[in-house]
Amino acid sequence: MVSFGPIHHGGEGLEQGEHYKRLWTSKFAAEYGKKTGRDTNEATQYLLKRIECIEELKELFSEDALGLKYKDNYNLVWLLFVDGCSLLHFMENVDEHNPNALNLMFDQLMYMWSDILLLENQLPITLLKMLSKEKGTDLEYLLKNQAGMGKIKREKVEVKVTIQNQEYIHILHYFRYVFLETDDNNNACEEMAVNIDPSYGWHTYNNITDLKAVGIRVTANKKGQWAWSNISFTSKWLGGELSLPVYLFNKDATPYFFWNLIAYEMCPDVICNYECCSLFSFMDSLIDTAEDVKELRLAGVFINFLGSNQDLANLFNDLGGDLRSKMYSNTMYTQGVAYDKRYIILKKHIQQHYQNKWKVWLALGYNTYFSTPWAMIAFFAASVALILTFIQTWFTMFKSC
Repeated sequence: MVSFGPIHHGGEGLEQGEHYKRLWTSKFAAEYGKKTGRDTNEATQYLLKRIECIEELKELFSEDALGLKYKDNYNLVWLLFVDGCSLLHFMENVDEHNPNALNLMFDQLMYMWSDILLLENQLPITLLKMLSKEKGTDLEYLLKNQAGMGKIKREKVEVKVTIQNQEYIHILHYFRYVFLETDDNNNACEEMAVNIDPSYGWHTYNNITDLKAVGIRVTANKKGQWAWSNISFTSKWLGGELSLPVYLFNKDATPYFFWNLIAYEMCPDVICNYECCSLFSFMDSLIDTAEDVKELRLAGVFINFLGSNQDLANLFNDLGGDLRSKMYSNTMYTQGVAYDKRYIILKKHIQQHYQNKWKVWLALGYNTYFSTPWAMIAFFAASVALILTFIQTWFTMFKSC
């Protein structure tokens, strides 16, 4: 619905998006002028001059993206000025509760929010820093407001400045960082790895339903619940506990966001450990059918606005099907395999529990006889009946003697 940057600029069907960008740019310039003591024209000229170092920005785009049309610096400066200012205005005023703040209907707001996450629609953070009102401080606020769909501004949340210590490339890169942000819980994976041989072979469980059958239950991670990297597994005598982060699935945004994260990590010049690809492969290894999605939803791990349980199962099966992390093996860690080590370790610990017959038998016994109050009552009733029968038999034998 809307394009940012040179790749799709002027494309067919984007006229309405161009109209909104010009509208938002004029509003951004007017607001910038009020804040800096300039009129709108002065603010516009000032912002244009901020993009004078166009050669630095041109180096951030490939030659085929710029093409012949933007060999002329004037055209490129004007494009980046309009796209940068309009994007910053969108980020500041986006509000899922009030799309009218951007003169949009709700469906238009969601489509544009999704378009901003497209890999080919990214604008350099360097450009946004040049145009933002208060440099790093203001841009950090806008990025978080965009990620929360207006929550920061709506609820007047205080934003801590961290962007000056991070070299984000563009908004998609920032979103990836937000969801993969780690906390102290992730040290557990490295601690678990001490006695693990990463090249252990294949796992034999198929999905969440398989794990549930041997007493492994899934819980939602309460600490840092939205951070995708907060995954852990604890093996116990009466079962196991797989702790997963909370995922919210929205029909208008989630699939596009996931696919673009995969596309970004697969770019040949992106240096990463395929964290998102590995995560989607790991989740695909847990999800086969709608029943697996149902178990995750009941555990509070999945919040599904995407559609049916089967729709969500299909999404993960599609995501995990052709990832680079599955080209060779997603169970061995070598320098040649593109798979994050933390998930190899988790799968190893789950497999060890899955193959431990004593723990499985104890878990099956517990789940069979003690999982519900009625099962416990039936078990104790049967036990009492058996004991009474034994006592009666013993007294009968004693009297006959």
